[in-house]
Amino acid sequence: MSDTPVKLIQRVTWIGAIANVALALLKITVGKLTGSQALIADGVHSFSDLVTDTAILIGSRYWTAPADKEHPYGHGRFETLTNIFIGVLLAIVGIGIGWNSIDSIGQESTTTPGMLAFWAAIASILVKEVLYRWTVIQSKKINSRALYANAWHHRSDALSSLPVAIAVSANYFVPDLYYLDQIAALLVTAMILKAAFEILWPAIVEITEAEADSEIEAKIQHYAKQDSDIREVHAIRSRRTGSIILLDFHLLVDPVMSVDKAHTITENFKSHILKQIDEVVDVIIHVEPYTCAERLINPCCGGDECHDEM
Repeated sequence: MSDTPVKLIQRVTWIGAIANVALALLKITVGKLTGSQALIADGVHSFSDLVTDTAILIGSRYWTAPADKEHPYGHGRFETLTNIFIGVLLAIVGIGIGWNSIDSIGQESTTTPGMLAFWAAIASILVKEVLYRWTVIQSKKINSRALYANAWHHRSDALSSLPVAIAVSANYFVPDLYYLDQIAALLVTAMILKAAFEILWPAIVEITEAEADSEIEAKIQHYAKQDSDIREVHAIRSRRTGSIILLDFHLLVDPVMSVDKAHTITENFKSHILKQIDEVVDVIIHVEPYTCAERLINPCCGGDECHDEM
């Protein structure tokens, strides 16, 4: 029996959290043993991932809850708020790494960490990259943007370990190449900030009630043309709440059609949309007569044509 969305989210997040704790302890311990300040800082960064793990574990209980009287459109915005939190925290981490790199440019390291620090950094990169790819796959199964955002937090940890590995190996073999640490860290900062923007921007767009999907209107019009009983569809509006989309529009039918038949056509069309577009979970359809007063896509020109439509 497959997991429910909330169980899948929590199982994936718990696995990631356990890995974060193990890697953080490994990097801090090895960093102290080898004298690698960069590895110690990277271990502290791994502990920061626990903050987003906690946000996912708590938030998923709310955004997966069904609609109720207080939240008739569901609780999807809790996922949006979680995405904003993760995006902001990811941006702070990126800025912190970049600031430390800029501040230390030109400063020669006073210690030469052992290769044990290098292998600890490599282990972190491999584990976190595997976690990133696995979490992305799981997020796509249930279309969870928050889980996808947390996947990118895993990758940010892998990316932050990369300059550590480069710096440790460079310092070990060629002590004069200490500046590679700052250069690699700045590149990592750019990648982390890009990921933060890609998480934050859709959430901000959603909060401002922007159109959920620019392709939805074309899809609805395409489906409508396949049904000969539907004369016109217009005033299509969509909005996203978390990982789901809510949709409403006007549907025009023959003005002499019975209410019962118009209702059947509407319900069949609604079912078709819900089946074809996975993210859409609710559709509100306003039925109207296909008359000169209501039609918009192919308006009446006046004269005999208007009389024919009445």
